[in-house]
Amino acid sequence: MDGWLMASNGRNVLRFHRDRTARYEALIFIDFGEPIPGQPALLKRRERLPRKHAVEQWKKLLKGGWCRVEPQW
Repeated sequence: MDGWLMASNGRNVLRFHRDRTARYEALIFIDFGEPIPGQPALLKRRERLPRKHAVEQWKKLLKGGWCRVEPQW
């Protein structure tokens, strides 16, 4: 799983990507960032979730108005 979502207001970006250091379980990082015009987004925090929960979160966000975007940083 690797993808990017942006809030409908354009103020928040999420990056979902695999934790390649996880050995026994498929884990996904969710990076929370804020776009800055002319610069890479500001990384605010990171969560680490089991893949199943990350997929659920992705689907919930899409239903809530978030949209897929190109990589932001």
